[in-house]
Amino acid sequence: MFVGNDVVDLTNPRTEGRGSDERFVGRVFDADEQAAIRAAGASDLELWSRWAAKEAGFKAISKALGAPPAFVHRSFKVAWTESRDAAEGVVRVGTVRYYDHVARVTVEVWPGSVHAVAECPERVGEDVHIERRVATLENPGSRWAGPLEELRRALTEREADAVYSRESAAVRIGARADLAERLGVNEQRLEIVCAPGPASQRPPRVLLDGQDAPADVSLSHDGRWIAWAIWVDRSQEARQ
Repeated sequence: MFVGNDVVDLTNPRTEGRGSDERFVGRVFDADEQAAIRAAGASDLELWSRWAAKEAGFKAISKALGAPPAFVHRSFKVAWTESRDAAEGVVRVGTVRYYDHVARVTVEVWPGSVHAVAECPERVGEDVHIERRVATLENPGSRWAGPLEELRRALTEREADAVYSRESAAVRIGARADLAERLGVNEQRLEIVCAPGPASQRPPRVLLDGQDAPADVSLSHDGRWIAWAIWVDRSQEARQ
């Protein structure tokens, strides 16, 4: 199972009014998607829901392919199969298609953020459970509160190699704690690392005692938000 996720900070002024920015919309979305954005009552919300879905889908599909393709947003096409108002927000369910490759995607819209999670199962029809989490960077008392240098000390040397900001350190610390709980292991046995290469081509890997763990993780951050998605292979029992 390969997962991807993306969070968009809707409190950032740069997200406002983009639904009416025809140049931006035309560059990122195909004709069908452009029509859907124009038809939506809240076009900015529709735009960022589709944007987040594309970003999450790109991450999941890149892992399934074994290497990331050139990320041309218009090539990753979003189609909703369900859209509904939930108790606390809006939920959209659909697919992200890149030529013959398809990822399932779920988008949740909450006050202040849009969060998309995509999944590419290895077997068609496979039923999986993805853990998803969105949190604020400024969360007093959280494990990721504090300056960058302090957060770096909570990471191993291999983990810190991929860290380029306070946000990227914080999301690793939060995701690693969740992974330890889901796998039922001591957190000190886990690492979230990236292979050498450009930042956009370094998907995170979960290591357990230095070896690939029966899990996958996706990390994202934007503005005041950090987010992650986790899949754990329940068919394999991690040794305590």
